[in-house]
Amino acid sequence: MATMKKHEVLGLDLSRLYREPVFTSQSKEKSHQLLSNNLVDHDLYWREGTVDTAFFHATIGCCDIFALRYGAEVEVHPKPFTDFVLIQTPLHGSASIQCDGAALEVKPGQLLILAPSYNVRLTWHSGCEQLIVKVPRSLLQSTWETLISEDSCTEEVSIPSLFHLEGRQGTRGLRLISELLDQLTNENEAPPQWRHHLEVSLATFILTHKPSTDIIPSPSLGDRKLKLLAKRVDTVMRNRLTTHTTLSKLSSECGASVRNLNNICRKLYDKSPMEHMRNLRLEAARKSLLNSQSLSVTEVALTYRFTHLGRFSNYYYERFGELPRQTLAHLFTHKSAQ
Repeated sequence: MATMKKHEVLGLDLSRLYREPVFTSQSKEKSHQLLSNNLVDHDLYWREGTVDTAFFHATIGCCDIFALRYGAEVEVHPKPFTDFVLIQTPLHGSASIQCDGAALEVKPGQLLILAPSYNVRLTWHSGCEQLIVKVPRSLLQSTWETLISEDSCTEEVSIPSLFHLEGRQGTRGLRLISELLDQLTNENEAPPQWRHHLEVSLATFILTHKPSTDIIPSPSLGDRKLKLLAKRVDTVMRNRLTTHTTLSKLSSECGASVRNLNNICRKLYDKSPMEHMRNLRLEAARKSLLNSQSLSVTEVALTYRFTHLGRFSNYYYERFGELPRQTLAHLFTHKSAQ
């Protein structure tokens, strides 16, 4: 298994971070489990390419720095998080991100700031390697209070769900990350006051470079109504996973016209309402298979309204890169090994 190259990328000296991996793996299941435990809870869907996961981690003060590669193309759905903000930049390759209705393509040298409230989808293309910095929200809050203390304001810090920085702004952020990476060496260790200064500088960078509003495209519905409707759509669809429904029934239960329902699903998921409904059913079917003690593929398919087993298998393979029976086979193999 190849390891990540230990050299300078984007002006960042990564050799200290790459000294010893937390883990490397060619197993889809192990990679998913270990990354959920070490980084952030998420759903992971494997696409084309060879699984060749490598994960590195270092702690600098109250911040964490990670380097991560999947090898294969993957689709990642992080669970919403509120205790921290992530700064990400590809070291090699590129990634596509959709969050709360916004879509971005991120390449090396561009910084992505991610603080999602819901509905996040990241596609890491084959060969993509990323550097990730986890900044605790407590640091952002204390830094924010210091910045606005002159106005005697105690409001809670607000970070947009998603925005990215490139050009000079991206370069400025990379310099701060480079300074943090320099603290990983034991030679001529800098005093803790300097390390704290770097942490606060990184928090200040995020707070002073964030846009004044979220970058969610302004739909005719209005941002607030869009978010409320999106949550209602999600609730209605999840309550309908095992029952028959139609587009007109969904739109009626969501309190939206068919046109608005289609628009919101296109903006948030890049799918039609029924295509998104199918994906939710496929994800639920996969969870049932993974947690199954005795259910068959046929039973699971019929439970989630897939009456044509051949189409169910095709949809499942397109979504998860393996057939339903292969999911069950992996599960039984894993249990036997235990």
